[in-house]
Amino acid sequence: MARYPAAGLTGVSELAAESKTSTASVVRLVQKLGFDGFASFHAALLAELSTREAGPRQRLASAVDPESGILHGLSSALAHSVASIADTVPAAEYEAAVALLTTPQHRITMVGGRVSQAWAEMFATYIARARRDVSVLSRDPGRRTASLLDLSSKHVLVAFDFRRYDDETVAVVETAHQRHAKVILVTDLWLSPAASYADIVLPVPVDVPSPFDTSLTALALVECLTWSIVQQLGASGAERMREWDSLALHAQG
Repeated sequence: MARYPAAGLTGVSELAAESKTSTASVVRLVQKLGFDGFASFHAALLAELSTREAGPRQRLASAVDPESGILHGLSSALAHSVASIADTVPAAEYEAAVALLTTPQHRITMVGGRVSQAWAEMFATYIARARRDVSVLSRDPGRRTASLLDLSSKHVLVAFDFRRYDDETVAVVETAHQRHAKVILVTDLWLSPAASYADIVLPVPVDVPSPFDTSLTALALVECLTWSIVQQLGASGAERMREWDSLALHAQG
């Protein structure tokens, strides 16, 4: 799985060698998965890779037909997608993420890609009200490098990465893994390449009948995590929120 789906795009003998098994074993596994043979498995992987890399222009044909009513059709699809995160996010992974994010000794760092950086900043702003040592990884190259050098086993990196995956975010996650930080990855159902280095993966659906992937499912997950974190922190979280409000009011004059 570490090189999915790239490993499956090689020949059957190359895949067998990489997985340290026989060609016959690979073919039997492919057939057990429901494919006629390795060729049909290979074709399915290519189709999935195309879907993973599809941008807004490629998805225009599958968007809601304006004549059928965009507001009703798209809003219904969005509501269904948000409701489904309870099924796509494994409960054990969710609880493990909450445990990491509420451990007082942990230092929390958030990072996102071109668009999802905004979600990382939102999540950081939310939970910083309830616990200390929460930051967002800077986009400035020098400051980012300094922050990465400081990562250690005391850190938890929360990364957001979605299809048309961000190479810089994947590299940050890999670096965090190498420096023994815990990594929580929020991604789509196709899974970012960063999943290979993550300790916890929280996948949400993003595919809706629109040229653009939805951000609502990731934001809904952020809302759920925030409330779970505040609940888990209990009195200490409530006290910090009280101090936050007091200091903010004082700063305003």
